[in-house]
Amino acid sequence: MRSYYRVAFALLSAVPALLRADATIRYQTEIVSPAARLAGQKSSSVIYMKGNKGATVDDHETTIVDFAKQEVTIIDTKLRKYATLPASEYGDRMSQLMPSTAMLQGGEVGEMLKSMKTTCATKESAGTETIQGIQSVERDVTCTTTMSMPAGMPQGAGGAMTGTMGMKFAMRTWSATPAERVRVPGLWQLSGFELWQKYFMNPTGGFTKMMPDAMAPMMEAMANNQLVTLRSTMEMSMNFPSPIGGAVADTPLMKMSQEAVEVSTSPLDDSLFAVPGDCTVEPFADLMNGIQAATVQAMKTPAAKTVTSSPDPAIPPDVKAYVPSLTPLSETKPVLPDEARASHAQGNVRVLVTVGPRGSVEHAEALSGPEALRKAAIDTVRKWTYRPVIRNGAPVTAYTDANVFFFDRSNPTPPGFEITPDVTAAADRLAQLEEAFPRSPEQEFADSEQDAGGGGLRRFYKLNGLAVKAAELGFNEKAKAYADESLAAAAQHPKDWNCGNAIHDGHMVLGLLALRNNDVPTAREELIKAGQTPGSPQLNSFGPNMTLANELLQKGERNTVLDYLVLCAKFWKTGAPQLDSWSETVRNGQTPAFGANLR
Repeated sequence: MRSYYRVAFALLSAVPALLRADATIRYQTEIVSPAARLAGQKSSSVIYMKGNKGATVDDHETTIVDFAKQEVTIIDTKLRKYATLPASEYGDRMSQLMPSTAMLQGGEVGEMLKSMKTTCATKESAGTETIQGIQSVERDVTCTTTMSMPAGMPQGAGGAMTGTMGMKFAMRTWSATPAERVRVPGLWQLSGFELWQKYFMNPTGGFTKMMPDAMAPMMEAMANNQLVTLRSTMEMSMNFPSPIGGAVADTPLMKMSQEAVEVSTSPLDDSLFAVPGDCTVEPFADLMNGIQAATVQAMKTPAAKTVTSSPDPAIPPDVKAYVPSLTPLSETKPVLPDEARASHAQGNVRVLVTVGPRGSVEHAEALSGPEALRKAAIDTVRKWTYRPVIRNGAPVTAYTDANVFFFDRSNPTPPGFEITPDVTAAADRLAQLEEAFPRSPEQEFADSEQDAGGGGLRRFYKLNGLAVKAAELGFNEKAKAYADESLAAAAQHPKDWNCGNAIHDGHMVLGLLALRNNDVPTAREELIKAGQTPGSPQLNSFGPNMTLANELLQKGERNTVLDYLVLCAKFWKTGAPQLDSWSETVRNGQTPAFGANLR
């Protein structure tokens, strides 16, 4: 790794000044996914080069590389904070945010990773295509990964899934040819910067660290890719075990496309490579914690959309809301039709469900999935019941969506990997419904509260999430009520897989509420109680939520946090190296970069 680092800096520092023309390459990225919230998402990013400096800018942060000083500066453009560190430390500091191999050698996730196998195939195309006036060559990489699911892994409301899970990545790139990198002004500089990005800023490096054996074939297949990518596409899909056992079903997850929309050598202002005057310096760990927390929060509570056009005439006037993925109160299992079995049809059918004011299904429409299964999916969903959706204090007719899976145990071969046009159209349809019926974070929380009614395990599995969400929204009384209820329910279900989650999250929320009342002693007690959880499949694999610990560190409560980390080691055995690293950082008077554990 360090040899690549030296090569990248040598290339960019040794190029004569006359060849260091200012260079810009701007990309447009679009995501298509069956998940309505991801459908049609677009973003932009840009790479700038000027002399011995380079910068990447996206919607959330800016990273500046000074090749002369060999320094990296990261700027949180939302919170107006920044941190600078030697480039030689950048890779190591960033890798600390990812779980290590040792952390993942045990537990449910460890079992999965040990069984992981990856095969890759590459295809070099002899054809070229002109993109932004630059000749580019196509290269395809297809990687398939399989892993075994350990027995008892939870899925949904108390179900479990076992068997084999698989993922497939189909990547296609169009990159500038070697001759073009010499001919086109600016491509040489961008080549050097992409070389640095490939080995120090590429997020797949973190996954290689987590899963070196499984990821090695993928990284090797991609290693020979031409530099300066002008266009790329990636399709990702998953095979996952049936919740009722037996065969697996294929699910498209995402298709991402990125294309260069500008390549230029127009003069660039020096300010692009400088920290704005209104930004304040921040320790690297605190900066990355802030960026991580903001990213997670944005995913949890996306901004409510506003209606930009007239109501859709296809929506019946009596439908007053769309609430994604409501949980049925009662549901019948789908039965594979004989004619579908004869034609080897199986898989998932996405259904748009109209739930009436009394919770019964008034209408069902198949949006995607095999034609041979759509009628059976509709007949199945019509027998389900739901908690009614409430608007303005009264039950209303509302839309939700459901996935109906059909499996043929006698024919366990899954369908092919593909995001088909009907899957994309279904995602678009649901995204349009989200726009037609916008919900604020508060409304989303209210819908979750209503959906959690009904009692029993169905409610138990939702309580700790409601407590956490209420605390995030500042609904302190509700947060306390749900935390207390979650802890009481955990005492009633001591052997349930969610018991440990309920104990950990319940006490964490109570501690956060205590801090809001400046009651530090109670917050300390709650953190210790959160650490006394017996663990769970999630906690044992991914570790504890460090939000309360992080806030107590800001209050100077380092000894309490150290005691909490010792308790976490009892259930997060595979996280021992990470816990040791965090403990050392705390003892040194600093705040660790908790990364994904601030969730």
